[in-house]
Parts: sequence; structure tokens; C-alpha cells
Amino acid sequence: GADVLISALERLNIPQHWRIEIAGEIEPNIRKTYASFFKDSKVNERGLLSRKELAQCMNVADVFIFPSLAEGSARVIFESLACGCYVITTPNSGSNVPDGVHGRLVPAGDADALAKVIRNAVENRVQVNKIGRRNAALIKSSYRQSHYGDNLIKLYDRLVNQ
Repeated sequence: GADVLISALERLNIPQHWRIEIAGEIEPNIRKTYASFFKDSKVNERGLLSRKELAQCMNVADVFIFPSLAEGSARVIFESLACGCYVITTPNSGSNVPDGVHGRLVPAGDADALAKVIRNAVENRVQVNKIGRRNAALIKSSYRQSHYGDNLIKLYDRLVNQ
């Protein structure tokens, strides 16, 4: 979904300051097709990051955008929630992000819809930050490794006792 994200950002034309940090490899065809985008001073390519570096990057971000076309279950969504990000993603990310609760869901491949929710996030910073703080608190209180283990034990107990 990199091309969808770039198309969405190019059509924003918003006066507010924004910056994008891109983590991961950029495919050569995307780099070539959108060469002018990557030259923009608002675009910072971080390349491949360690888990620690990615967490540091997400901890200072307000919004995490993941316009995935197809994923199994993207762990990075939970990581961004834990870091207090407002999440913009697609139903195809394989995550459990209800639209309007932890951020926004947009149809995969729809640059217009993505641009609209990004614009809304930029224009509603107070709400974005409030949701981000709520996301971090939710992950801290309900999605720890110990919760997973406890729930797994309960499931096994239920299955064994049926």
C-alpha cells in the first residue's frame, strides 16, 4: 500500500506542518515512480529499523499509518497502539482495530479515503492525541504477555473439561 499512501499524501495539500517517517525498505519501482515525493523535506526515510528503533520512532509519532493491501495479522498495529499512536489502517491489515475507536479504517487501495482520514487526523490533533493515550492504556492494561498466557490456560482448561 506504499503507492496508496504516497498518492494520498500528495493530494492532501494542507497548510499545517506534517512530517512522515518511513520505516522499512522501499521497493525500487515505488522509489522511481514517486521520486519527487522522496525528495520532499517532509519525508524522512529511516530504512530497516530494529524493534527498539521502531518503538522509539512510534513513541514520538502521533499517527501510525499502515495502508496494507494484505497481511495475516500485523503485529506492528499492536506495537503502534502500545506506543500511543492513533492508527490509520485497512481491514486487510489483519488487526482488530474497530473503525473510529483506535483510529480509522479505510478501504484497501483507496487513496481518496486515506487522504480524507489523514486530513481529519491533522485537523483534529486533540482528539488524535486523546485516542492515542487511550490506545496505550488499553494495551498496557489488557494485552500483556501474561494476559495471553492466562487466557490460553483458560482456553485449554475449558477444552479439557468439556
